[in-house]
Amino acid sequence: MSPAAPRRAALATLALAALCAAPAPASAQADAPDEDAPAAGTVEVDDALRAYFQALTADKLVDIESGSLTTLRRELGTAEALLRAGAALDAAVALFSIVESPRYAAFGTFVEMHNAEYDLALALIKSGSYGAAMTALERVLRRGPASAYWGPAHRRAVDLALETRDAAGVLARLEALGGEELPVSAAGERAYLRGRIAYDAGQLDEAEAALAGITKKSRMYSSALYLRGVIAARQRKWRNAATAMCEIAGTADNDRFTFVVDERYFTVKDLARLGLGRLAHEQGEYDDAYYHYFQIPEDSTYLSEALFEAAWSMYQKRELGTARDLVAEMLRAFPTAPMWPEASLLAGYVELADCEFDASQTWYDQLAAKLAPIVEEMDRVRKDPAARRRLVSRALTRWREQKQLGTVDGTREGAKTARDLDEELVALLRLDPAFVRLADAISGAQRLVGESARGAQLWQGLARQVQTAQVGKVAVGTTSEEDALQDAHAVAQDYARLEEAVQRARDQLALARSGKTVDAKDAEAEERRLAELAAQARQGRARARRAADEAAAALPAGATAGLRPLLERDVAAARRLDRASGELLDKLLAASDELSLRMVERLYTDTRRVLDKARLGKIDAVIGQKRKLDIEVQDLASGRFPAELIGRLWSAGDIGDDEEVWPLEGEYWADEYEGYR
Repeated sequence: MSPAAPRRAALATLALAALCAAPAPASAQADAPDEDAPAAGTVEVDDALRAYFQALTADKLVDIESGSLTTLRRELGTAEALLRAGAALDAAVALFSIVESPRYAAFGTFVEMHNAEYDLALALIKSGSYGAAMTALERVLRRGPASAYWGPAHRRAVDLALETRDAAGVLARLEALGGEELPVSAAGERAYLRGRIAYDAGQLDEAEAALAGITKKSRMYSSALYLRGVIAARQRKWRNAATAMCEIAGTADNDRFTFVVDERYFTVKDLARLGLGRLAHEQGEYDDAYYHYFQIPEDSTYLSEALFEAAWSMYQKRELGTARDLVAEMLRAFPTAPMWPEASLLAGYVELADCEFDASQTWYDQLAAKLAPIVEEMDRVRKDPAARRRLVSRALTRWREQKQLGTVDGTREGAKTARDLDEELVALLRLDPAFVRLADAISGAQRLVGESARGAQLWQGLARQVQTAQVGKVAVGTTSEEDALQDAHAVAQDYARLEEAVQRARDQLALARSGKTVDAKDAEAEERRLAELAAQARQGRARARRAADEAAAALPAGATAGLRPLLERDVAAARRLDRASGELLDKLLAASDELSLRMVERLYTDTRRVLDKARLGKIDAVIGQKRKLDIEVQDLASGRFPAELIGRLWSAGDIGDDEEVWPLEGEYWADEYEGYR
């Protein structure tokens, strides 16, 4: 065996120990703990890795004298190259082998070690190991604000709190560190977290008090101002709300405080302008509302909403010509925006208010003709779980694609408008932010299910690599117990792949049923067969996992005294993870299905209401046209001529070009009567 082999095995064990010891997210921790699981918080990442390194050093699998500043810089460069290349998990492995290795224990005060600690946190964040990432950030923050990486680490921790929606948990861990007086920027970040916690709890006064102390030197200043405006609006303190949002919208982009921001700045600024427009509209100040909506730039993702709401303000003010132009611009530039049915309905209202009854009726007819099949299809989709899953999946894909392009609320001018019914539904469906986060969690859980069985198998292999007490000796070949364990894992993976294939077949069947390309009875029989096959696959995977547990329990123990308890603990944890991953995925899928049903039901209700209003609007247009004709008949009968008829009679009485007014007397020029009329 090569001298590097023990180290490779040791580092692989080290990396897996760190990643598997990451704390579970808050949603998972809320569930009842496994009976075999250790108490929460009893095993920290740092402690687990330190124990492994101590055991590996005692077995001479790690040479503590081999570390130097040169090797530290070389290994750090390799890890950063992996991080830049997007291999976050491999980078985390390499960085764990630096920051936790006793080879570099003497370099704790070197800037290279500080750099490695911060890079480790970045790698763990990018790999999705948020609990371990927070632990790595705490290591950096313990060095105090004077450390070069303290500020970036604190910002990352706050971003982690906002990303995971666990502001209370992250803030508690930050405050538990204690230490010196905080810089102004960090104090503002923590104040913002306190304000968000109070706001989410419904404690609006406490939230306002926490946010009011954030200064312009904090990158959270604009976000805090906007949240204060929202709080004031919820309390119906319109003037305070407008003052807060005006300060955001009125700040010049070249102001020196503008640069103390992050990527949220321009989004918050557009939201503030939109909020000012809504505040003015609610108070009946329609000219002010129009002004604020007009301030939203053309490259904003909220432009379609601004056009639509500005049109409503002008309609309320009875500036019908302006409202007509705004609606037309919105429908032209954003034909796939989710509010296009309401915009079309508003266009009909504008024409109706302007007594253009024929134009109004045309709008209502077009809207009803386009919306009726959509409502009918929505009624079918909300009753079909497979069709509903396919719809929300396509909507999620479209949302992510458009978010990258910066057009999350509609399609810009030039996009094709000839679309099928499914595309219409996808464009109309508004995704709940909670559903988007849940979809990300499901993606991670699906990967976990696919990798958990393999992970348990890898742990067994790692345990076997170091199970001999003689240094440098590796076991060759496999035992019958190990073969049984590998077979059980392979069967579990086959069943998992079978479940995925059955789900794809069910989705294809649902697509065929929606397109009416398959007989209804045949489709129903096939659906029953696939459902039964899916149930058998789930049962088979559960049996394979139980067989893997039994085979793992039968493995002979041969590890050295130092590594044996560590390996046994982590092998057991890997098996628990394998069992729990499927249960977690089932819970997430159930929650996602419930939330998707609520979204689809809400869309069905909204579109049906718009369709009903369009039909009622057509009735109003017909009644208005009839009433207009009645008034004209009454005026004619009484000898009064309506204004529009007066114009027609005047035109009819005009002298024609070929009519002679008086006999020709003398000479006249051809242009003598030009401009008479």
